[in-house]
Amino acid sequence: MDRGLRQGDPLSPFLFVLVAEVLSRMLMKASSMGLFQGLQVGKKKETITHLQFADDIAEANELYLQNIKRILLSFQTFSGLAVNYSKSGLLVFGKEEAWADEIENQLECKLVQLPITYL
Repeated sequence: MDRGLRQGDPLSPFLFVLVAEVLSRMLMKASSMGLFQGLQVGKKKETITHLQFADDIAEANELYLQNIKRILLSFQTFSGLAVNYSKSGLLVFGKEEAWADEIENQLECKLVQLPITYL
C-alpha cells in the first residue's frame, strides 16, 4: 500500500496551501522575534518578510540569512518538503562581491543576476 498523494490528486493544492501557510507563519514569527528583518516598502513603510509564491526577501545581513535557512531546514524536518538549492538563487544588491560569494557558499545556492528566469 502506497502512502501520500499522487501527482494530480485533487487534494494536493489544498495541502500545499495549508503547509505553505505554516511556513509563512514561521517566517512571520521569526521576523517578529528579530531573527531576520524584512524590507519596508510604500508610503506606509509596510514590512515584507517573504513572498509566498517564490522567494524570501530580507535585509542582506549574514545572520538574518542564516536564520532564514534554519527556518527552512526546520520546516523541512517536520513537513518532509525540501528546498531544492540547486534551483534556488540569491540576488544581492549593494554588497561587495566577496560577501556575496561567501553567502552563496554558506546558503548553498547560486548567485543570480537580473533579469532572472522565473519558472
